[in-house]
Amino acid sequence: MLRYWLLLFGLAALLLSTLDLGLEAGREGPRFEALARGPALLMETAEITEFSLAGARRFALTAKTIAHQPATGETALTEPTLVLFNDTGEPWRLWADQGRLEGSEALLKSPDRAVANSDRVTLDGAVRAERRRDDGTILRFRTDHLNLYPAAQYADSSAPVIIDSAEGHTEAEGLSLALGVGFLTLGSAEQRVHSTFYPDSLP
Repeated sequence: MLRYWLLLFGLAALLLSTLDLGLEAGREGPRFEALARGPALLMETAEITEFSLAGARRFALTAKTIAHQPATGETALTEPTLVLFNDTGEPWRLWADQGRLEGSEALLKSPDRAVANSDRVTLDGAVRAERRRDDGTILRFRTDHLNLYPAAQYADSSAPVIIDSAEGHTEAEGLSLALGVGFLTLGSAEQRVHSTFYPDSLP
């Protein structure tokens, strides 16, 4: 009988010491090796919605990954989708293979205003954009590169661009776009703009 009690007390003591070691280890938390290279912040399947001071939506950004790199001060976007809201009409929606947020380490300083605080948002690779107009038709354009300046509500590109609308099909070298009012300028002084208009759309 005495052996039974000694064995029981021995097992209890062993169990308590094991639990104590676990608690002590838990106080320190997990240990990780410092990263010599790579992003300081990585988000997967990320979604950021930004609001104005009045509570209205300004920007919505989703991406497969969002990674901030301290060495360059840039934030890289994989497969980004960007929605640009405005007070006067339907939002612009943009898609691309890749993108970057540049300036002021906007994502680390204020994640809920990452787009608004960026000096420039650059979209690259199969950039597509569209906006529903007041008459219900949709204006679409495609290009390989687009620069967006959030503070100025302005976008531009020097790359070839293709525009499709209810009126026709247009090809040009470069564009500038005033996002707030939806005013689109195509081409440059050195290049012609080629347009094909659909007969039913002509007055």
